[in-house]
Amino acid sequence: MKTLNPSVKLFVILALALVISFQTNSRLTLLVTIVFLLLTLKELTIKKTCLLFSLLSLSALGVFFTGLIFYQNQTTQDSQTQAIQYGLDMAARVYCFGILGTAFTASTKIDDLIYSLQQQVALPPVFAYGLMAAFQIAPILPTEYKHIKQSLRSRGMTVGPFSMTFLIPLLVKSVRWSELLADAMTSRGFDPAASRSYAKTFTITRRDWLFILCCLTGSLIGTFYLS
Repeated sequence: MKTLNPSVKLFVILALALVISFQTNSRLTLLVTIVFLLLTLKELTIKKTCLLFSLLSLSALGVFFTGLIFYQNQTTQDSQTQAIQYGLDMAARVYCFGILGTAFTASTKIDDLIYSLQQQVALPPVFAYGLMAAFQIAPILPTEYKHIKQSLRSRGMTVGPFSMTFLIPLLVKSVRWSELLADAMTSRGFDPAASRSYAKTFTITRRDWLFILCCLTGSLIGTFYLS
């Protein structure tokens, strides 16, 4: 998975998710889940794998009972078996979407994805560097959250974790960071219309076309022959 073009992976995985979303095909959902799970396991440690399945199982359990109750309320037929099957189909999608997302995030770096989107999809540099800045700022937010919490505690203020007293300073600091970044790029002569080279280039190779073909063929076969 790591050798595939990030843009190709992104759009193929999104396409598979849409195919699964618009049909109730438990066999296709199971097939996609197993295939991408096997592709992802080598990228994850045992601890991360256990954590992933714990979170997915908890979410799937809630979706199962939601689907079960929804089916019973929406149909006049007294069929417990069909209601359970509907709930299982909905819960299986949770595992499938979770595995698809994990397969992408575990094998793709954010910088590589943005560079690939610039080169393959012509993503404007303004949006590209804005995304890079956002992902760089995100790890700083927990530290700033702790600093704000300690500052409030030193003044004798005790507030809840989701209080606006926490959120407003974080929003203000985020705006300041964005303004400083924009000023720094402008002062260094950043021109979004200028042509630029890349330290790392991405192309769509035969491996990528084979990945697209396999996913497309598998989804078509699953849609028409496994339903």
